[in-house]
Amino acid sequence: MAELQGLGAALSEAEQAGVAIIAVSPDPNQQSHDMAERLHLGFRFLADRDLAVTRRYWLLHAHGGEHGEDVPTPTTAVLDRSGAVRWLWVSDNFQVRPDAAEVRRAVRGLE
Repeated sequence: MAELQGLGAALSEAEQAGVAIIAVSPDPNQQSHDMAERLHLGFRFLADRDLAVTRRYWLLHAHGGEHGEDVPTPTTAVLDRSGAVRWLWVSDNFQVRPDAAEVRRAVRGLE
């Protein structure tokens, strides 16, 4: 959760400049909303309950969940206005996230 806070803080100026930050999560909308409020996150969450978005982009970690369920592979992507991926970070470890400064540099590279 700290990575979400760090990313949100690091990108707040970029978001004010027109960058949209969207987190995709398999959690129910209410759970994501509650967490966003608790952590004072200023970005939106998209609920991917059936992992349709995850599967569409080939980011499924099959049987990678705590109880062997399918889960999303931790991924951070920076897309330009046309939807082209300009920077991508993927991990096979759900506890490892990209450095917020790296993401900020990628976002600034879009300007």
